[in-house]
Amino acid sequence: MSDQDERREARAIVRTYKDNEGNDKNVYQTIGTAWVSPHASTVTVQLETIPISKGWNGKIYINKPYEKDDKELTHDFNKQASKDVVLEDIDEKPIDLSTIPF
Repeated sequence: MSDQDERREARAIVRTYKDNEGNDKNVYQTIGTAWVSPHASTVTVQLETIPISKGWNGKIYINKPYEKDDKELTHDFNKQASKDVVLEDIDEKPIDLSTIPF
């Protein structure tokens, strides 16, 4: 097995919501990476962040990473966010930093 086969995503539930049909759904956030030792006797977890939301139940789920190209984008927001920015779309006007509230 290659190193990629042994690598996993460490994910946590950060909140729940109800879908259009009233079913409870979980929102997961990737919080780090986990590796399984060659003999599967040890799992090493490296956390990059820790969830601080009320929805976190204290559990970390270790999953095989998925290919982003394989994931179907179902929400319009995700479809729009995944589009590349074309340089022609960027306005040439300078940015007014005085409108930033800090």
